[in-house]
Amino acid sequence: MRVVRIVCFFVLLLGSTAPCLGQSSLTGQLQTIGQPDRTASITELPSMQLWTGPQGEIDPTQVVRFGNPGVIKEDGVVALEDGGYFVAKELRTEGVTLHAYNLFWDEMAVPLRPIRGILLRAHLAPDETRKSLDRIHGYSGTRDRLRLSNGDYVDGTFRRLTPLKVEFQIGEKSLTLDRRRVEEIHFARTSGTSSPPRQGTWVGLRDGSMFLAQNVRLEDERLMLQMRSGLSLRSSTLENAFAFVTYLRPIGNDVRYLSDLEAIGFKNLGFLAPSWECQPDHNIQGGMLKSAGIISQKGLGLHATSRLAYRVDESDARFKAKVGIDDDTDGAGSVIFKVYVSETGSQWKSVYESPIVRGGDAPLDVDVPVKGMKGLALVVEFADGADVLDHANWLDARFEPK
Repeated sequence: MRVVRIVCFFVLLLGSTAPCLGQSSLTGQLQTIGQPDRTASITELPSMQLWTGPQGEIDPTQVVRFGNPGVIKEDGVVALEDGGYFVAKELRTEGVTLHAYNLFWDEMAVPLRPIRGILLRAHLAPDETRKSLDRIHGYSGTRDRLRLSNGDYVDGTFRRLTPLKVEFQIGEKSLTLDRRRVEEIHFARTSGTSSPPRQGTWVGLRDGSMFLAQNVRLEDERLMLQMRSGLSLRSSTLENAFAFVTYLRPIGNDVRYLSDLEAIGFKNLGFLAPSWECQPDHNIQGGMLKSAGIISQKGLGLHATSRLAYRVDESDARFKAKVGIDDDTDGAGSVIFKVYVSETGSQWKSVYESPIVRGGDAPLDVDVPVKGMKGLALVVEFADGADVLDHANWLDARFEPK
């Protein structure tokens, strides 16, 4: 045990992001409904319905999110039918099975059926990796598709992936491509779009993998996941699961994310830049929502100057979010965030105005009561330097019931 502590000390001293294998709990920021954010530790997840820590039980139905997702930096990425994805190397297929390797899971043998596609090499820019995964998850064609490294597409029938080649069928013609020429493999959607899951927990790993688990257990330093498709994963005995899990977000609670709702009004007035559309669950460039290192699966990406309005339901008590400039600006950009509410749906009053928020600033908390209101409006205005690189994020923007 003393050796493990010494190793941990030197990892921290050197500033490495490598996990400490002596870790026996998850520690991170915990957001719960109706409560301020706090740092918490989780020592055991015996089931989806029960999380435990040093201070006792944590009710997952009240959790908005715990921790922070990892970022994909290397290797291939396998996109799953439920919107999840995992990082792995040595990807190859045999028949209807994908074989892959990941240090956390050891050898993986995954049926092709719940797989939507494969990104053969993660991009150097994380936002480009996100765009590739969006393309794969959004593909609805009835034929398999290859996206080549030059941006061209080839439609046909996928046959086989080897360490060096991609084998593809176009009509009666067999095509064998150097794997380095292929960027993405999109699998045909053989049935209609599946309905969104109503329960489960998003589980994020340090390598950037993200799973939507219908059952999750983290105990005795082992992680076990069960997905809706029937895919099951169990972590390796060689690694410590507590050191690799970084993020948990239950779904199916009473939180209503604005990105899942239909807006009642949107306007963008470009000053120096052209008009921009609102980007649900993405930054304004279509990448990940990320401000000062905080990454959000849910939220809104806007560009100054914008106004976005929503109806407020009777069950909604508070509007909450974190606001900041997206990290894709490399420290540039500056905006003012404002929130308005309306009791009638026509007359609006200001209830929140941020100071000037600049690129690189830590996100600010927004917590506004909306009980009894009919409408909510979010406004982003430019500050310094007109609207250049004013990539504004509303992270985890949501209505809470109390």
